[in-house]
Amino acid sequence: MATEAALVANRLQEAKETKRIDLTSCGLMEVPEAIYIFLKHTPVESCTFSKNVLKRIPPRFPMAFKTILELDISENKLSELPEEMNELTALTTLDISRNQFTHVPNVVYQYSNLQRLKLDHNQLTDIDVESLEQMSSLQQVDLRSNPLSAEVMCRLLESKIEVLLDRTGEGDT
Repeated sequence: MATEAALVANRLQEAKETKRIDLTSCGLMEVPEAIYIFLKHTPVESCTFSKNVLKRIPPRFPMAFKTILELDISENKLSELPEEMNELTALTTLDISRNQFTHVPNVVYQYSNLQRLKLDHNQLTDIDVESLEQMSSLQQVDLRSNPLSAEVMCRLLESKIEVLLDRTGEGDT
């Protein structure tokens, strides 16, 4: 526990200079309070909480770090995102892969600057293809390893967005 706290403190100190928070594999069960203190006046551009055991993102986080362009919260235990995530208006890349999402959080469809969306390895059975297509900046969506219906997969393949899917016997598209 003390080792993980020291690791977090060191990485937050680095983030002050790099404007990139990297708390990958820190054993986090929640977003540490220290993040708000250490980086209070830092315009963070990138944040990674990958490979932890987070079950939720606190509403305070997006409110405090509105300048984030890239957010990687993959490989956690997340199943929802707070509505306050809509404060991340500059977001261009969102990675919520390898979590426990059963649907795409509504806030995702609100990101007007989002270019890459990684949703692979979740439990998605359906997706609002029309809402995805209305995201004018969206270029690529990774939906591999989700139990999507054949109908949804067909609609996705017909969209203008580059969609990465599993197709039995055909590999990724």
